[in-house]
Order: sequence, then structure tokens, then C-alpha cells
Amino acid sequence: MTEKVYQQDSYLREMEARVLGNSVRDGRPALLLDRTVFYPTTGGQMHDTGWIEGVAVEDVQLEGEEIWHLLAAPLAAGVVHGRIDWPRRFDFMQQHTGFHLLAGAFYRGAGIKTLAAHLGEAESTIEIAAAEISPGQLEEIESLANQVIWEDRPVRMRSVDHAEAERLQLRKAPQVEGPIRLIDIADFDLDPCGGTHVSSTGQVGLVKITGREKIRQGSRFTFVAGARAWRHVQDQHRILGDLTALLTTAAGSLTAGVTRLQEENKSLRKELQKKTQRLAEQELEALCAAAGETAIVSHLFTEGDLETIRYLAAWAVRMRPGTYLFAGRTTRAALAFASSAANIDLRPAFAAAIQMVSGRGGGEPGFVQGSGSTPEHLESALQSAREILQQSDKK
Repeated sequence: MTEKVYQQDSYLREMEARVLGNSVRDGRPALLLDRTVFYPTTGGQMHDTGWIEGVAVEDVQLEGEEIWHLLAAPLAAGVVHGRIDWPRRFDFMQQHTGFHLLAGAFYRGAGIKTLAAHLGEAESTIEIAAAEISPGQLEEIESLANQVIWEDRPVRMRSVDHAEAERLQLRKAPQVEGPIRLIDIADFDLDPCGGTHVSSTGQVGLVKITGREKIRQGSRFTFVAGARAWRHVQDQHRILGDLTALLTTAAGSLTAGVTRLQEENKSLRKELQKKTQRLAEQELEALCAAAGETAIVSHLFTEGDLETIRYLAAWAVRMRPGTYLFAGRTTRAALAFASSAANIDLRPAFAAAIQMVSGRGGGEPGFVQGSGSTPEHLESALQSAREILQQSDKK
């Protein structure tokens, strides 16, 4: 059994401990100690790192009541000195307390229960039992969590038995046997938890929701807290500054400026597409005239996205009966095959060609289309498709 010193004092950075056992775990030497300040991966929070007798602690694993420290090199038995990586520990203390603040805000502000949490090294997530939540409601919840941070409320740890836990208004039912460790954010959130936390909400500094997605049980939100939140604000401010300089507009006018540019770009793209189609039509007329009685016409248009190539293939079949294998090269590869012959199935030839340009697509026997990411292979893809169709005609 390992005494969990980190649960008694999250700010304790060093320790003296006695080695209870040596082992090998995940291919690395591991120590079992009688007591530890190293937090193991559990409860959604990642493990501490640090050093024992100068040897790096790379992982910390909980197995029952034993905590194993996975090392970069083996150590002998005896009494050892350990020291955690404090910046990493304090970062996770901020993230974990930030999670409690958000969970409490979801519950107090909207009556929404929390399902799960994961505290990662770059960003963290909180899952809630609600599929729909409006942007305004989410902003209110985030504001509530930050208001409690700025009030600098105490965060205390206390231990209760199950009978007392049943009398308390816990946000989540305890999942452990024996004494229950509670994290109490004064007059805001009371929750069973074995993780490490700051001693007052003010030390979290800031919590910011950065993303959201739907999950089967409800919603998952990405968030950052503490120093991570400050770095996020700095990054966003830097991006905002770059954009305002690039567009020569004030930050408050940025949305209107981008909207205007999008509309202009859409209009220009439509005009360019019309001109490209007209040029391609002229090229197509000359191509069909030169083809004569050729059964299969293949051609690579130097300019043409999938929409243009699809349009040209359909137009060629209407203009002159035959089989047409068309391709267009932009930043992507575009393919469209069409045939007026009722007995031709273009799909096998198209499957071979689309694979050569690392793409996807499909269609009916007489008309197939798709696009890929390697336009440099279009010429060989067209040649391969043509050979497959020619061989099919000989059977």
C-alpha cells in the first residue's frame, strides 16, 4: 500500500520514501514506494513527472492501493528522495480546478450534469448531459465560472463517510468505498475527487471554453485554464492583430470586412468559372471535330475543377455520341467519364483512374465522376482508363 501524500497537500513538491518493491512495467524499471507525492494517471488527470534520486520518473501508475513509478533507469532498494516537476503539477492543478468550476457552473447555471472529464497536456475536455445549449447560455455559464475565480473563493479538501455524504448535496455520487475525499469550492461546488487542486479559485486565473462537439450522450467541450488560458488569449490576440493589419481594418470591423471579401471572392469565382467553361467549350468543339469516328476521346484540360469537367463530359455526349474520358487539373485532380453507348460500363476504368490520383468518386455505368489529391498523375490515370476500356471492347 502506498500513502497518497499528494492528496494531503497538493503543494508538497518533495519527499523521502522507502522502496517496497522493484519491477518492470511497460518495458521500464518501476519502483513501489511506501509513500509518494507523485500523482498517478487516474480520474481523468494525467500523471506527474519528476525525479527520484536524479532518475527521471516517466510515468506513474495506480494498481489497487499500490502506486508504481516508471523510471528511465533502475534504482536500488532503500530510502529515496523524490521531486515532482512542479510547473507540470501546478498546470494540472489549474486545469482540474477549472474543470470543477465549469462543472459547477453547468449544474448551477443550467441544471446540467457532468458525465466525464479528461485533462490533457495541451487541452482538456468536459462532457455534459445536454445535446443542445445556446451560445448565449454557454457564455453565461463560462462567465459564472470566471466570476467565482475572481472572487478568490477557498478550495478545501475534507474527508467524510458515506452516511455524511448522503446528507450533503454532492454534485456527483461517490464511486469509492471507505472514506470519501471531497473538494469543496466555497458555496459553489462540492464533489468527490482524488485529484490535485489549487487552494483558492483565484489561482486558476481564467477558464475559457475553446471548442464544442456533439457526442452520443450529450456534448463535449474543450477548455483551457490558468496559464494555458492566458497563452490562448495571447495567441488569439496575435492572430487578430495579424488579420487587422492584413485587411487594414479595425478589430471591430473585421467581421464585416471578411464578409465583404467572401462575397467578392464568390462573385469573382463565378465569373472565372463562366470564362473557364467558355474556353473549355471552344476547346471541346475542336476536340470533337478532330476526333472523327474515334470511339474513345480522352483529354486533360489544363484548367478545370470537377464542376467544369463534369459539365463538359455531359455536354460532349449530347453534342456527339461516343465515350469521353475527361480530366481537369487545378490544385486537385478532377475526373469525369461519360458515354452514350448503352453496353459500356465506365466504372472499372474509373476505379483504376481515381485510385491513381488518390481520390474518391462514383456514379452510374454511363457517367462517373470524382476528384483526387494528386493531379500530377492525371495523364497516366487517363491512359490507364483508356487501355482498360479498349481491352474491354476486344472481349
